[in-house]
Amino acid sequence: MRRLRLALLTLCLAALPATAAAAGPGNYLQVLGAYQANGSVPPCQFTSAQLQDALKGVDAYGEQYFADFTNAVQAALASRASGACAPGGARTQPSGPTAAASHFTPPAVTGSTGSDLPAPILVLGGLTLAAALGAALAVIGRARGWDPRWLAALRHGAGDAGYRAATAWERLMTRGR
Repeated sequence: MRRLRLALLTLCLAALPATAAAAGPGNYLQVLGAYQANGSVPPCQFTSAQLQDALKGVDAYGEQYFADFTNAVQAALASRASGACAPGGARTQPSGPTAAASHFTPPAVTGSTGSDLPAPILVLGGLTLAAALGAALAVIGRARGWDPRWLAALRHGAGDAGYRAATAWERLMTRGR
């Protein structure tokens, strides 16, 4: 019985990538592909549900930098709502790229400002370097057998403080019962 379950699980896991590949691209990618090919979203090519699903697929980056795609999807939804895709309705699909889409320029990438690193970043870098150097020295010292008296006293004090804190916590918890 256990081998049968294991075989079924293996079969299901092996079939998972095949079903994901057969599903194809989501509605967002299909609508985006049509937008990139035409410069607009043909309202009658997709259902309202597909267009709504494509709008849900737009992330914050897309909303900020590619608002024209979102506007094209919303225009296609408005066109469908006005009855352009109904039987006998006026089909108002543009034949080529629209004027707004033909003048699209990607967002500019700005160069560096040439300014130095901020002071807090430099302070954090220095503290990190100091901590790493201290840890490396401690590891080397322990490997060579170095155990100063103050370190033994520190370990003893930390252990004693932990024991006292645990005892105080236990008393506090049992007092309310």
